[in-house]
Parts: sequence; C-alpha cells; structure tokens
Amino acid sequence: MKIEAIKIDGNQPINLTALHMKDVVELVKLEGFCWIDIDIGSTTESGLMELLVERLDFHPATVQDCLQPTAYHQPKIDEEQEYKFITFLYYEQRPDGDLAVRELNIYASDTYVITVHRHPCAELLAAFRKFPRHINEYEQRAVLFLQHILDVIVDSYARIMRDLQRKSDEMEIAILQGRRKRMVSLHVFHHHDEELADMRQILRSRQALVMLRRTLAGELRIIEGLVGEYDFEGAPEASEEIAIYFRDILDHVRKYLEIVESEDSALDHLMQVHSIVTGYRTNEIIYLLTIISSVMLPLNLVVGFFGMNFRTLWLTNHPLGVWIVFGFMLALAVAMFSYFRSKGWI
Repeated sequence: MKIEAIKIDGNQPINLTALHMKDVVELVKLEGFCWIDIDIGSTTESGLMELLVERLDFHPATVQDCLQPTAYHQPKIDEEQEYKFITFLYYEQRPDGDLAVRELNIYASDTYVITVHRHPCAELLAAFRKFPRHINEYEQRAVLFLQHILDVIVDSYARIMRDLQRKSDEMEIAILQGRRKRMVSLHVFHHHDEELADMRQILRSRQALVMLRRTLAGELRIIEGLVGEYDFEGAPEASEEIAIYFRDILDHVRKYLEIVESEDSALDHLMQVHSIVTGYRTNEIIYLLTIISSVMLPLNLVVGFFGMNFRTLWLTNHPLGVWIVFGFMLALAVAMFSYFRSKGWI
C-alpha cells in the first residue's frame, strides 16, 4: 500500500510521501485541509480494513467497495454522518484501442479528501496536484478540492470522445472507399475478412459507447446531487459560489453525453452503410457471374454438340472444321455481348 498526501500550510501546498497508517490518522485529525491518496496495489483486505475501518472509522461496506473488482461497480454516492463516499469511474485506452474501466473511490469531509484506487493513475494524480487558485481563496477547501478531482476525471473524457469521433470518421471513409478497391481484386476471402473486421470495429465502438453512456449517466446524477446541495433557495453566497464550480462539471458531463448519443447515431448509420455497401458488392459479383454464365452456356452447348463421338458428325472430316466451329463460337459470344449491351444490361 502506497500512501501520499498534500496538506496546505498557509497558502502553500506541501507534498508528503511514503506515509504510514499513523501518519494518515494524524492528518485526518488536523483542522486544516489535507488530501490523502492511497494506492491499494497488492494490499491485503485486512491491511486496508485496519486503516480505513479500525483507525479512521469508515463504514466496512465502503471499504469492501474499494476492494471489489471495478467491473461490478457504477458511479454512486453514499452520505454518511461525517463524510461522503463517492465512487467515480474513468477510462484508459489500451494499446489495442479498447477502453479499460478504472475506478476512483473518494472519502470527502469538511476538512479532508481521501482517494483510494486499485490501479496506478499517475496522469490523474499529477493533475490532482495542480491546485487551482480558488481552493486557497475559500475556507471550504475540502469540497472545492473534491470538485477539482471530479473536474479532472470528467475532463479526461475529452480525449476519449475525440478518439471515438476520429475512429468513426475513419471507418466511414474506409468503408466507402474500400468498396471500389475490393471490386477490382480477386482476393475474395481476404475481402470477406476485411468486411468482418469492419463490422467488428463498429460493434466494439458501440460497446464502448454503451459503457460511456452508462457511466456518464451515473456521474451526471452525482453531480446534480452535489449542485442541489449547494444551490438552493436562500443559500449563502459562499454556497452559491461552490455550486457554480459543480455546475461547470455538470455542463461538461451533459456535453459528453450528447456526444455519445450523437456518435451512437452515427455508428448506427455506419452499420446501415456497411450493410448497403456489402449488399451492393454482393450484387455486383452475382451480376458479373450471371453475365459470364449466360455467355458460356451456349458455348458449352456448341462444344458439347461437336464433342459427340459420331463419325458422321458435321465438319468432322473437314480440314477447316475446328476453325469454322471456333469462328461460330466467337461470333455467337460477340452477338450475345452486343445484345446485352443493346438492352442496357452491361
């Protein structure tokens, strides 16, 4: 278990590293604001229980949430008498382009904020350490730092949204441009695999959108609850100031939800385009094979007729028989092509 913290001395944040359990207890008891980050890593359940339940008196159910696999969780907020317990999700992109869900658990009171996570999140932690100026300007530093954490997590969705939009555009261009390339190639099975790969990519993107929509909808409810807690009729000016910061996060979450809905509609349209293009290519193949079969059928009939083993067959003993039959077959093929062209079939 790796524990780091930041406390504010005057207006200057002080970094504290390599802390132990007793250090955490002392920081929590301070009257001034502090942020404590706990990286669970390979910590045993008993070790975390000793710190959070026995020493800090947090509810055991919240600690169990910190220990359970992330895949079973959704964003939520639990109100206790002296603190809030918030579960917030964020996503990291794997090398293969898929999204990996990550979880950040937050204990927030009037004087401290404690973040607990199972996975290393160096990029987020670096952003958390960049204290905005308004945290030092107001007395309620803990709630403002909570807002700062949630804001950083929500802003991390911006890059994911850009990547999803870029992939959607690239898939659409690939599907529309790829049709012409596939028409002139004879690698039928290879192109069939490409079509399946296109569809798999679309389905993977839609699966990512489903996860993002579910997560953002849960986080939207949390932020709405926090806004309502500080923005109410007759609220003091300091409370209204805090509500403004949370309302800014609320606007971002709503914007990302709109992007998710828009991309979902775009992918639905892309699936239809993919089906149309695939069907069009199939029709072209059937059309080409039909033309070839229509031309070859009478030629096979001629070859079959003159291939019969009869001694009295026409042109059997004629010195130019093979050339006469060949010329007749060639004329027949040209006549059929001309007829198809006159009908506008080719």
